[in-house]
Amino acid sequence: MMFTGARPFKGRRDGRLVEDLPAVRRVEPHLMPTRLDATVYYPQHLDVERLMVWLDEVNRDRAPENRIRFFHVILTTLARLYRQRPKLNRFISGRRTYEHRDIVFSFTAKRAKNDDADEVQVRIAFTGTETVDEVRVKVDAALNRARNHTRNESDKLVSQLVKLPGPVLAGVGQAIWALDSVNLLPKALQDAIPMYASAYLVNMGSLQAEAPFHHLYRRGTAGVFVSIGTIRPEPVVDEAGDIVARRRADVVYTIDERVTDGYYLVRSAQLLQEWVDDPAALLEPPPHH
Repeated sequence: MMFTGARPFKGRRDGRLVEDLPAVRRVEPHLMPTRLDATVYYPQHLDVERLMVWLDEVNRDRAPENRIRFFHVILTTLARLYRQRPKLNRFISGRRTYEHRDIVFSFTAKRAKNDDADEVQVRIAFTGTETVDEVRVKVDAALNRARNHTRNESDKLVSQLVKLPGPVLAGVGQAIWALDSVNLLPKALQDAIPMYASAYLVNMGSLQAEAPFHHLYRRGTAGVFVSIGTIRPEPVVDEAGDIVARRRADVVYTIDERVTDGYYLVRSAQLLQEWVDDPAALLEPPPHH
């Protein structure tokens, strides 16, 4: 039980305790205590042909800095998906199920595209009602801060921790996870650690690379890892039975299966494809549900 200053509520600062769970969902965290026990990989071959045609059209008269990118579209659709299908936004802590109070995505960015450039962590909160242009502004602002060497809270925390001797650092880590296990981790630490998020993303397409099957982080609250691969033309059979080339991108989801059932997850991926097929709708806020 936590106290906000107004009324007590069950849960954590970053999550509402989910109590109306089926019996199987209540038992699973005891059978599979960690995310590593419950990891499932789900690859999706995302058809982006219509999206790429639309991006060419919508960006034709835009300045380079105002252009909508593929990653902006993916973040917009994912935020809307998490808003419409809130079971995706759940996580397990202390063998209990919580639902995030916010939609937060984390990802890693390089300060520059070379082997020696530093990596920085980006963590952005969304409402799921943003247009794709509003997401573009949020993402580009966060990336500009990172690449202009403006350190965020995660960078500051890491730079301080790495100065500690190894045994002390290990003890600090244990203390952090112990506080988290009893829902007492301070908000400043939660905000500084990128694994406290709805999902963690990696955009390998920006490096012209394929999507890896990535692990989940054992700590934090991100029960989904989204790995996005490069866009490539592939042969597909169209409605007329002809073989044609269509652009596709592989997206690999690494999922904590204790969070929700497979049908819900697969249907969510199908809905993502439907929205990618109708990108013009992302220029307006989503309808109310």
